[in-house]
Amino acid sequence: MADTFHFKIGIITRGKGKSVVAKSAYISAEKIKNEWDGETHDYQKKKGVMDKGIVLPVNAPSEYLDRKTLWNSVELFEKQKNSQLAREFEIQLPKELSADERRELLLEFINDNLVSKGMVVDYAMHDENKGNGNFHAHILTSLRPLNKDGTWGAKCKKEYIYDEKGEHIYTKSGRKKSRRVDTTDWNKKENAEKWRENYADLVNKYLERAGEQKRVDHRSYKRQGINKKPQIHMGAGAIALEKKGIRTVKGDINREIARENIILKSIQRELRVIGEFLISFKDKLQKAYNEHRENTREELKRLEELGENESSLFSLTEYLCIYSDIQNALARELPHWNEQRKNKFDFKKFANGISYLQRNNLKTLVDLQEHLEGFNKKSKGIDGEIKANKDKIKDLKSCLTHADRLEENKKVYQEWKKKTIFKDKFYKENEQAIKSYQYSANRIEKITGERSINRKKWSKEVKELENKILNLDRQREINNDSARSIKHIKYAIDHVNKEYGIELSVEIDKAIKRGEKASTIEKLKAYQQKIAVEDGTREKIIENLRNQSL
Repeated sequence: MADTFHFKIGIITRGKGKSVVAKSAYISAEKIKNEWDGETHDYQKKKGVMDKGIVLPVNAPSEYLDRKTLWNSVELFEKQKNSQLAREFEIQLPKELSADERRELLLEFINDNLVSKGMVVDYAMHDENKGNGNFHAHILTSLRPLNKDGTWGAKCKKEYIYDEKGEHIYTKSGRKKSRRVDTTDWNKKENAEKWRENYADLVNKYLERAGEQKRVDHRSYKRQGINKKPQIHMGAGAIALEKKGIRTVKGDINREIARENIILKSIQRELRVIGEFLISFKDKLQKAYNEHRENTREELKRLEELGENESSLFSLTEYLCIYSDIQNALARELPHWNEQRKNKFDFKKFANGISYLQRNNLKTLVDLQEHLEGFNKKSKGIDGEIKANKDKIKDLKSCLTHADRLEENKKVYQEWKKKTIFKDKFYKENEQAIKSYQYSANRIEKITGERSINRKKWSKEVKELENKILNLDRQREINNDSARSIKHIKYAIDHVNKEYGIELSVEIDKAIKRGEKASTIEKLKAYQQKIAVEDGTREKIIENLRNQSL
């Protein structure tokens, strides 16, 4: 990369208190009076302007070569308080090039991308911090096209909307329906990307021509696939202060980003080491599998001919290796980019699956089924505990609410209880409050087993239960990760069995004939049943989707 790639695009809008006359005076270091509001903008003392100029399309009047005339004509033509006045570019110039080369580069970009489309362009090249190589350019372009006579044209026009018969369509208010249509394509969103890309290509062309090895890329780090956080643009003022030893907010941000990138680079380095280990591990497994595959297919054929009852089931590690081999073969049929993406995705699945098998010491289908039983039991236990805790919290919060109602209606209820005369009359007058008190007291007793109120205890218990739920949620998330690994392993087993024509029912019969333990047989049957249920569910989902699409 050549230093940085900075390419900023914005709109100068009067509604935001901006002035294109003021901006032009600033980038050119001139003194210009804005005839629209009478304000004079004087930047003659500004330093660092290396070159400046105005480039006109063929139909522009020659007097627009004077920026005072040019931008005042724009300011006076735009009547609205929120008018958009000009488009502004701020772009980095390569410090690796000479001053003449930078000027040639800038003018080539301006002519090919802006002036050729009909825009009037005002530009200035800056080096506001000599010695730092802060070479950049400011570009101002017109937003309105020029008519053939050199006057400013319309930015947009009204276009009426017609029906199939060619007749006007009317709104509810009775007006002819219309839409706004831009007279140029200058405001299209895709232009920003195109301009950035074209400028990057030009920069690289000039760098190559100058014998430089460095290159720029207009894309973000994310789009380039680089896991790195970009620094923010400093600007001339911040760079000048930093050079004097004065810390700035932007400088501090960039220093923090630099520290984060160092840490990120270290993490990436560690991940590469781990990745290389996993690749090496996979290669070893793949080699062992390739040997095993050749032997196994012949052995299966031989045993089938002899009518032997030996098991043709693979180990779980072998299943994953075989499945990985199948997917690699499929990936090679894809275009290069898609092949890389698929291989990356498949390898991640493979590594997670192998790691899960090793952590849980799983070798066979029987091991997997035993593990599944314990896993499902644990998952249900976590879900059940979360639900029970949530229900308890609900009850305790209900007690707190009822406690408030008791306190609210306590005085009325006690007065009613004490009355010996006119008690019925008092009840009728305060029936709602008395009933509310009685209901709340009964609910608290039913939930807690006692009628006493203990807000502190209930609140503490609610907090403890909420913390328990948080911990259980973390356990559930870990379980969910495990479930994804298990799902992949099971899918790989099913896929390989279908690929090799292995039927679990046949394998179970073989195990029975060999006199395997009853527990082993039951585990295999349980696994077969689970797979059958899942296959049935999958078929139903597919069928429903097909029916919906019809």
